[in-house]
Order: sequence, then C-alpha cells, then structure tokens
Amino acid sequence: MRTTLTLDDEVVIGIKRIQKKRPGTPFKQIVNQLMKKGLAAEGEVVKAPFKIVTFDAVPKPGLNFDNVQALLSQVEGDSRKW
Repeated sequence: MRTTLTLDDEVVIGIKRIQKKRPGTPFKQIVNQLMKKGLAAEGEVVKAPFKIVTFDAVPKPGLNFDNVQALLSQVEGDSRKW
C-alpha cells in the first residue's frame, strides 16, 4: 500500500542513521521493519498474508459433486453412518 506520512525530523534522522549502518537498504524497508517492531511491542502480530495454493482438479468420471449424499455413498459405500 502506498501512503503519505509526515515524519518528525528526529524520526527521519534516526532512520537515516540506521540506513548508514545498513548500506544498500532502502529507506522504505527500514521504515517497514521499524513499524513492525513497534507493532510487535504493542502486542500486534504482523504476519505475511496467508496464501492458498490451488490446483486444477478434475473429478473421476461418474462422480457427481452436485449431490453430496450420493457422492458420499459412491465414495464411502453403503456402510457409512448418517
């Protein structure tokens, strides 16, 4: 997400000091790391978004997913309990 923040001068100075200790690290990356640490200190958990991996699946011929009861009977047999 992009947004505009107004940072206090002392905050910018502190971030730039950290940036000097981490050559090649972008300003925005340092700001994000510091924000995550600040949130963690407040008890907020920062996690990467959960990603669901999907696969293309084709049901076996003869299985009808429109009728769940009939499908369960086909797959589990008549011995299954209701």
